[in-house]
This record gives sequence, C-alpha cells and structure tokens, in this order.
Amino acid sequence: MIDKKIVESKLETLNANKLQVAEKIRAAQETIKQSNADLNALQGAIQLCEQLLSENVEAEKKDDKN
Repeated sequence: MIDKKIVESKLETLNANKLQVAEKIRAAQETIKQSNADLNALQGAIQLCEQLLSENVEAEKKDDKN
C-alpha cells in the first residue's frame, strides 16, 4: 500500500525542485542574453578597428605617392 503522506512529501519536493530548475533556466537565459549583447559590442569594436586600420593603410598609400 502506498502511503499518502510519503507521496505528498515527494510531490512537494518535486515541485520545489521544478521551481529551482526553472529559476536556473531563467538565469541562464539572462546570462545568454547579456553575453550576446557583449558579443555584439565586441564585434562592433572589431569592425571599427579594422575600418580604422584599412583607412590608415589607404592614407599611407596616398602619402607615398606624393
């Protein structure tokens, strides 16, 4: 025979664990969102540096011709 109190206790524990896992998922999603924003900012900075380097090379070529 299954003891009702034991099943209720296990159910309570499972529900608490479910809430903990849901919170971990929420926190992980927030971390991913912030990491994506950081990655986009880094990519923008990389593009800017590459553009500045390219413009500098072009300017040096023009100066060498003169």
